Amino acid sequence: MKKVYGYTTDEMSSLEIENRQLALTAAKEGIVLLKNEGALPLSKGNIALYGMGARKTVKGGTGSGEVQERYAVTIEEGLENHGFTITTKNWLDDYDREFLESRKAWKDMVEETIAGYANPMQGLSKARSMVYRYPVGRQITVDDITRSETDTAIYVIMRQAGENNDRKLEEGDFLLTVSEQDNLRFLAENYDKVVVIINVGGLIDVSFDTEISGVDAIIFMGQAGQEGGNALAKLLLGEANFSGKLAATWPLHYEDIPFSQEYSYLNDDLENEYYKEGIYVGYRYFDAFDKPVKYPFGYGLSYTTFKQSVTNLALDGQWLTMDLSVTNTGEIAGKQVVQFYLSCPRRGAHQEVKRLLAFHKTSELLPGQSETTTLCFDLSYGKVFDTTTASWLLLDGRYTLSIGENASAVYPIAQITLDETVTLMTGENKCLLQESFDQLAVSLPEIQVLDVPQLILSAREFLTEVVNYNHRDSISSESRDILDKLTLEEKISLVVGGDLQRNTSDIHVVSGAGGRSSLDLRQHGIPNIILSDGPAGINIVEHVRIQDNGLEKVTKVPEKYNFGAFAQMAKKMHVAETGLDVYRYATAWPVEMVLAQTWNSSLLEQVGCGIGKEMATFGITLWLAPGMNIQRNPLGGRHFEYLSEDPVLTGKLAAAITRGVQTIEGSGATIKHFACNNQEDNRNGVSSNIAEKALREIYLRGFEIVVKDSQPWAVMTSYNKINGIHTGNSRDLCTDILRYEWGFDGLVMTDWNACGGGGKGSAEQCVPAGNDLMMPGSPDMIESVKSSIAKGETTLEQLECCAGRVLDIILKSTITV
Repeated sequence: MKKVYGYTTDEMSSLEIENRQLALTAAKEGIVLLKNEGALPLSKGNIALYGMGARKTVKGGTGSGEVQERYAVTIEEGLENHGFTITTKNWLDDYDREFLESRKAWKDMVEETIAGYANPMQGLSKARSMVYRYPVGRQITVDDITRSETDTAIYVIMRQAGENNDRKLEEGDFLLTVSEQDNLRFLAENYDKVVVIINVGGLIDVSFDTEISGVDAIIFMGQAGQEGGNALAKLLLGEANFSGKLAATWPLHYEDIPFSQEYSYLNDDLENEYYKEGIYVGYRYFDAFDKPVKYPFGYGLSYTTFKQSVTNLALDGQWLTMDLSVTNTGEIAGKQVVQFYLSCPRRGAHQEVKRLLAFHKTSELLPGQSETTTLCFDLSYGKVFDTTTASWLLLDGRYTLSIGENASAVYPIAQITLDETVTLMTGENKCLLQESFDQLAVSLPEIQVLDVPQLILSAREFLTEVVNYNHRDSISSESRDILDKLTLEEKISLVVGGDLQRNTSDIHVVSGAGGRSSLDLRQHGIPNIILSDGPAGINIVEHVRIQDNGLEKVTKVPEKYNFGAFAQMAKKMHVAETGLDVYRYATAWPVEMVLAQTWNSSLLEQVGCGIGKEMATFGITLWLAPGMNIQRNPLGGRHFEYLSEDPVLTGKLAAAITRGVQTIEGSGATIKHFACNNQEDNRNGVSSNIAEKALREIYLRGFEIVVKDSQPWAVMTSYNKINGIHTGNSRDLCTDILRYEWGFDGLVMTDWNACGGGGKGSAEQCVPAGNDLMMPGSPDMIESVKSSIAKGETTLEQLECCAGRVLDIILKSTITV
């Protein structure tokens, strides 16, 4: 019998317990305190709890970010677990009834829509756009207030989103409904303390904070994973201290975001998205154009206070070292995030006021305790891309280093003067615009600060790299030996995934993204490997039965496959009543947006390691994560799957997660979605039209950092086009930038069903572009590759390079399938 991956008992394993505690820690450090006017911390006892997310707390987003965990702690459960008595059960019970009625009505509508199409696929496509919105709940009454027997109320605002659809600038989504505003106003008038919890995978409008008097505290919980309810309760009580910091700027109003009314569906053009803001994303825009914000990038309150100082600044080539001392000056233990920003010499009209250079999170400091750490920063992070010479430059002039608690509260600590402009890398222009458009521009004054240390950096400390785009890609000797034994058809099968040629319920890890090969190559010593979503944890079925023939069947059809958009898939899934029971309860981690708000690289490396251990236990070789697109607009449907608006924070934290995963032998990370996956509506057809400077400095920069810092095993291309070319068909992106400029040596794969006609990318163009693997695969894709070879559009050398990289991953795997 084949090796069993998972557990043959339903008891909680030691790994599950270990990861449960780590998920709790990550949630505690990722939840952000936005406002506290003396309301927190709370004391145990009676508490009034209202709002759509109180009992229906959302742990994570929909789509690839789903996880089938053993349990998930709601806010209600977390409060009760920690000594609170919920005195508004009547309101919560009424909400449950309203939820069940609205959910049933929605399901009926979806199934009726699908049944109304002669072509099932058209029905499925239409159904995917029919997003379920949770009810708000009934109006809170005087009777609810009286029966609650407390002076403190918690109101939970919840929203849900996921792939395939962008969020909407409407009441009940980004905006509060009239009912929610009325409830908040009523609570503020009738309770001494009102605490608002935002249980949303992204930003919402928070103008209620100024329009309604009496909201005493606001907490951005985000979607905090399976332990979110427990984490929130500990923070509310002061058993843990808030240390989370925002990874994206919260504007005063949605309209304050540049070109916000042209985003996605709002401009009635889903074919083209014009990145007119250029490099001015998030705090870069609000800084440069002097726009006030509600909560700045890097913002987050604590129950205590801190003081920091920097000494012993020194230069060693391009590396700046310093001693950072942080002291807890308050009365409660806590952690602090110290942020370092760099202001570069001013040239032209497309530069920011400052950019994040580095960050550091302390250990937990007791009241009065200090911690001193030696930090080392790479000043090449101040580089800018010059499109006229296709070069990365460090401009001559003054670089101002600042320190602070968030992007709006910094002060200078040093100036470094570079004597001459340095060319760090020179290459060729790539991913060029096909049509020009005006971009935001502003000229900024030079900065000179006299009362800080002045350091001199010599251009002689740097070397210039000249990129060679004419490499002949090599194939490892192990893969070469195997390729020499394969027929042309077998080589083609290696670059086309095999799931659609196999019974849906026969894949090795049911509900994972799927087994890899369409061809049994075990006679050549080639096993299949398994790939699995997703960004908030491994997305697989938690309970299967292994049949006598070794195939796995589900014990029940998961709800997401049992109706609506996946109804046709559900019909194909065989439910097994007998066989060997195998359990695979994966950890539902906080979503990546919340993980980023920890600003804790060490913690996220531990999270990655925990995921890697689960992969090895459940038989998975490649994890399709971390997701790391830039949070360009808060209406993005997958906002929660991504880390930050800032490329350095994104890159450093994604690199930490990747390193953690890959510390476990045979486990690899797949960074995604490469690149500019900033819109879900018409995601397969939309073109992200963007100038090269903004593309390289903002949207590709995080990927570059991960590749250079942690060499992920794989990269997944996105659905969209960049400047008119689908990313999986772009040699500029998949080969010239990724491999020749950055030195990536792993596998490149498409996202699922990202190519194959119907406005999607071309299967024929993937291999020549250097996209090694088309997923999930189909017979049509195999025929497309054959046709491309026959026409001379794809060479045998290109095919073998791609097939060889697939083999390299298989050979790295410790999973035998």
